[in-house]
Amino acid sequence: MNAGSQMIVNVPTPQTLNDVALRLYFSAWSSLIYVRVHFDEAFPPGEDSRPEKGGWAEEWSEYIEGCQPELQAVCSVIQQSNELALKARICAVSPYLLLLNSTPKLSTVPGDIDFSELRTIDASDLPASVNSLCKETLSDEYIRSYNEIRSLRNKIAHLGHAGSKFEPETLLELLVDQYIELWSERAWLTDRVNFASRTGLAFFQDGKYTSAAAEVMCELPLIFTAIKKSAFKKLFGIEKTTRRYLCHACVTDASVRYHEVDPVRSRTAYLKDKFTLHCLMCGVDYSVVREACRSDGCTGNVISRSGYAECDVCHTCGSEQTEAS
Repeated sequence: MNAGSQMIVNVPTPQTLNDVALRLYFSAWSSLIYVRVHFDEAFPPGEDSRPEKGGWAEEWSEYIEGCQPELQAVCSVIQQSNELALKARICAVSPYLLLLNSTPKLSTVPGDIDFSELRTIDASDLPASVNSLCKETLSDEYIRSYNEIRSLRNKIAHLGHAGSKFEPETLLELLVDQYIELWSERAWLTDRVNFASRTGLAFFQDGKYTSAAAEVMCELPLIFTAIKKSAFKKLFGIEKTTRRYLCHACVTDASVRYHEVDPVRSRTAYLKDKFTLHCLMCGVDYSVVREACRSDGCTGNVISRSGYAECDVCHTCGSEQTEAS
């Protein structure tokens, strides 16, 4: 290369853009889940687990009012995630398409051009750009939702408030729809654990006291409650009412000093067929046999012989299959 040659440097890749989009996505999700977690720690839910319907309705309303700045921040993160995910799609065709409708300022002084300093497609133009340039187009419903969130984000950025009240459940539903639209080929719960292991808090996840699996397993009941029936089918490929079982590999990863796995609330696997169990969290298929569990009181009949322990293990109650007492 000649001494006077110039290059465009820091050109983005679709993988990098998509990775950041997903990290922001799960950051928003985690923030919303912990709004509920923190409330439940102070005000334990009753028979109706919905705080707005139970005995703590007034406290919940006051709490959410105080959470508005945090929820507005989550809205902004959701929109940033949306924009980067759409840019990733365009970048997969060509990163230079991100510079459409921009007029870069060029200099007569030789030197490299930093792509990150160039103006890229405006957020308002991203959906139309994706539908014009990419093979996989966006649905009308997603575009409507995208524009609504973008408008709210702009109000927050310019006025300090959105002019409307945010509800965590509504934002969670937006996130579910966003994932189904943008990353339908991926496994949501696998991604949730993966990105939980890539946050600042992951520095403290030593596998002994804390772990990413424990963090996700702890919020699992709230996750499954937050995802509506129709979205559940699209997100996980099974009906929400499908019977689920324990994945002993994930239970082992989540069994740390600061988290005790609840076998009733921590079931992440389902039967693909009579003798194959598939886990939504680790994505692995496990061979099982159909025998009655030997543990008193357990009616399960899905037993693993995959070497989780020195003897067979039940996927319903988690007990080792020693002789019943």
